Amino acid sequence: MNTKAALEVKKGFTYGLRQSLTIAIGYAPVAVTFGILATQFGLTFWEAGLMSFFVFAGAAQFIAIEMIHQGATVWMIGLTTLIVNIRHVLMSLSVVPFFPERTLPWSLGLAYGLTDETFVLNTRVLKDVVREENRRHVMLGINLGAFGSWFVFTILGCMIGKWLPIQFSGFQFALLALFIILTTTSLTRKNAMTYLLAALLAVVLKLLIPGKIYLIISVALAAGIGAWWRQGARSGRVSSKKADYKL
Repeated sequence: MNTKAALEVKKGFTYGLRQSLTIAIGYAPVAVTFGILATQFGLTFWEAGLMSFFVFAGAAQFIAIEMIHQGATVWMIGLTTLIVNIRHVLMSLSVVPFFPERTLPWSLGLAYGLTDETFVLNTRVLKDVVREENRRHVMLGINLGAFGSWFVFTILGCMIGKWLPIQFSGFQFALLALFIILTTTSLTRKNAMTYLLAALLAVVLKLLIPGKIYLIISVALAAGIGAWWRQGARSGRVSSKKADYKL
């Protein structure tokens, strides 16, 4: 067995779990904060814990407990959560190419653990894992590590909020900061212009379109333009090679 093959065998569930440590560190203060705020906003220990278990969406959970506190209806909370998390459709489509032989059980399981942070980490890590079976287990390790830390630290926050009279609001910025850090590690010369285009489009569309839909439109447009440009460049190189061959 050569060195490359040996390295590939090692990249499985445990490898993914180790990779998730960076996310777990970032999730810890945010999840604790959520647990504290949830109990202060009237949710019980079990309600807050089950929300983190079944929803597993940081920004949406903070919005949800605020809306619950304000007396919003279930339908309004659900619609708001859908709008906030609709970007996950694009993220899921971006991950699909890593699993050409995917099955429904694996797709459902891996999709459940897909967040902003796990998406960025997975797309960076999975490109170096050759076998699809290994990629499944690596992604499972990353997602499960992130999910487990979010749930455990939510419970810890609930315990702190229930037993200690802490009054504060903060750390919502930690999710954004973590996402920025993970995103910068995935930047390359090939995709830098796509990132920049998405940012510019988001700024322009923010002024023209109300709500949060401008985020989805800007990312979709930038990704489409980037894919079209790269396809055109690839076709140009192929045509150039054919012309050279004929000569």
